Amino acid sequence: MKEELCKAFCTDLTVRDVPAGLAVGTGFMGVAGDQIGFYLVGPDSLGLWRILDDGNTVPYLEASGADLGVQTRKETFDDLLEEYGATYDDDSTELSVDNVKRADLAAAAMKFVALLLRIQDMLFMTRERAESTWVEEATRDLTVGLQGRARIEENAHVSSALSDYPADLVIRGENRAPVALFFGVSDVKVYEALLLRFTALRKAEPCEVVVLFEKYNSVTRKARQRADNNLIAPTYRGGEHEAIARIVEVATGQSQAAMH
Repeated sequence: MKEELCKAFCTDLTVRDVPAGLAVGTGFMGVAGDQIGFYLVGPDSLGLWRILDDGNTVPYLEASGADLGVQTRKETFDDLLEEYGATYDDDSTELSVDNVKRADLAAAAMKFVALLLRIQDMLFMTRERAESTWVEEATRDLTVGLQGRARIEENAHVSSALSDYPADLVIRGENRAPVALFFGVSDVKVYEALLLRFTALRKAEPCEVVVLFEKYNSVTRKARQRADNNLIAPTYRGGEHEAIARIVEVATGQSQAAMH
């Protein structure tokens, strides 16, 4: 079991026995600054497993301002649960995925972590709106730089095999692997990009993964180091032309100069 999970997550995984099953810690950090983890409970009499969090994810988000009493946010939350096949227990405040077969456990655990990351993104919705100016500028610059050479899709999936890991933008150039671009407004966005990268490698799905930061210190040092080590991670402010040119080259195989 541990070897399968390590292969799935590729980094900093800890697995320890607990009375109900296994407690798993990942290399990703949550909005509270704690390691994102989950529990594998089972097997039951039918050989099935249950994946669940520690019951703190949703209460922390609500205490931090992501009130699920707001209708639009509640609808987003419910949509995510449906998309990932998960449930939320109001009494225990636990998120869970039930009835997982042993053979599907590693992939389902990876998908559950993607759900936890996307739920935590809800805390940044208001902040991202306030920071949307540079995102809009960068998107506009990319649209101009890629004109006639590639198409841009917003909030899209690289492929059906990676449908659990949407990117802020997906760039599809002719005869090139698609590029999944995340705007690095938070550590969570970096971890979403890493999770997509690891999953694409595991499934042998061709794609490039980019995190575009506004500034070098837009996220924590640890998250930035992981982005620099594993992803394409340009910085926009102070080097707008160079950052856009780097993405254009990855998406098309040509420099911007060659495209004009």
